[in-house]
Amino acid sequence: MKAKFASLLVVLLTALTAQLPAQRSITVEATNDDISYYLDLKAVASIFGESINLEDFERRLNDYDSQISNLDLNGDGEIDYLRVIETSENNVHLIVIQAILDRDVFQDVATIVVERDRYKRTYVQIIGDPYMYGYNYIIEPVYVRVPHIISWFWTPRYHRWHSPYYWGYYPNYYRYRRPIEINLYLSNIHKHINYNHHYRYTENRRNQNAIRLHSSISRNDYGNKYPDRNFNNRHSDVKNRHEFETRSKSNSRNYQNNESKRSSEVYNENTRRQSSVNRSNNSAQRESKPDRQTTTVNRPENKDTKVTREPSSRTQQTVQPKPSKESRNAERKQESKPRSNDSKNDNSRNRDSRSDSRR
Repeated sequence: MKAKFASLLVVLLTALTAQLPAQRSITVEATNDDISYYLDLKAVASIFGESINLEDFERRLNDYDSQISNLDLNGDGEIDYLRVIETSENNVHLIVIQAILDRDVFQDVATIVVERDRYKRTYVQIIGDPYMYGYNYIIEPVYVRVPHIISWFWTPRYHRWHSPYYWGYYPNYYRYRRPIEINLYLSNIHKHINYNHHYRYTENRRNQNAIRLHSSISRNDYGNKYPDRNFNNRHSDVKNRHEFETRSKSNSRNYQNNESKRSSEVYNENTRRQSSVNRSNNSAQRESKPDRQTTTVNRPENKDTKVTREPSSRTQQTVQPKPSKESRNAERKQESKPRSNDSKNDNSRNRDSRSDSRR
């Protein structure tokens, strides 16, 4: 029992550890507030590979919690519902994502082409609509393993999907929501992109028949109504979203480099000015400080004498040479003679005083 509990605990800890990197909050900043940023085709490719079928794919596109789309093309303050319709021919399946904008008003957003060659190898291309993303903005996902939805297209369970929803009629899971700020959207969508897969940008379509299939179910009602909002009119100097994003990033890096260079120049100039001020201040202090007075002491030639230099209020004292040993002995003898005479006189006076007392 304890062994089973321990093994279960290890499994839970491993699962939690594996989920930690995915739960990290990442902040992404947009280089520009263009409408093409409000639906990330890498995220579309990621959830397409996770779907069971096209009905499930449409549900994931409009999921309230995931917020895969942030499109509000008609400007009514609500996120547009994205419907999915499909057509096929031979080994090519074409899926169109359309925004429902009004009664019988639809706008193509992106197209997914799934193709299988004679060697049963499958390819997927997600093509952004030219009205939103420019000419030939194509994301080609390379999945780690073949997704279930791709295998589903060639199984007996496959059935063609044409979304039954339209303006005012939506599935039960759909809820209205307002668009969020672009940087919040990009930070949120980063969590829904499976980075175990690879997402390559290309400008080459693999199957030219897909263009003919697309024309049979395409809707460009909003683009026809507002041709001035076409990508080419919004950005006349670039071809598609990829070039626009690359140029925006390059301009951003150049701006940051220029700002860094300008800040460095200002810092160096301030440093030079401060150094010049410090040097001038030090020079002024050296000029204002008085010179130190110096005194010269002449040493006496006699080695037996010592001269001590005292403060100005005191006089100098000269130490006489010490007397010799013979002179010191002579002085002691002279001092001892009177002392002996005095002692004799004292003794005689004491005897006289005693004899007078007897009498």
